[in-house]
Amino acid sequence: MTDVSMLFSIGILTILIGFLLIMIGVALSLYQEYRSTQSYSNRTDTLERDSRFESTSNSESPLHEKTSERKGESEIKAGGVIMLGPIPIIFGSDKESTKTAAILAIILMLLSLLILRSSLI
Repeated sequence: MTDVSMLFSIGILTILIGFLLIMIGVALSLYQEYRSTQSYSNRTDTLERDSRFESTSNSESPLHEKTSERKGESEIKAGGVIMLGPIPIIFGSDKESTKTAAILAIILMLLSLLILRSSLI
């Protein structure tokens, strides 16, 4: 009877840790988005102030060049794992994200096998 209650407690704890990690990830994403919009608005304010002091014929070209350069700067990298039982489905936008997701998938597979094995003993 104690083995069942212990497994139930471990399961609930795992679910709570998962929700907590999701909440932390969402909060960090929102914070990062807030910081990037703040820095972007600060940069555009600086560019507008600088362009006011230049002549009108030259004021448009540097502004357009800088905005076109800025468009290529940000690059989003993402990866993930979908676990169907002990079988992982791994995806990612680049090699580094996919490698990280694969390592996490292996860890999750080992944890699921350990929990399954301990429940069978």
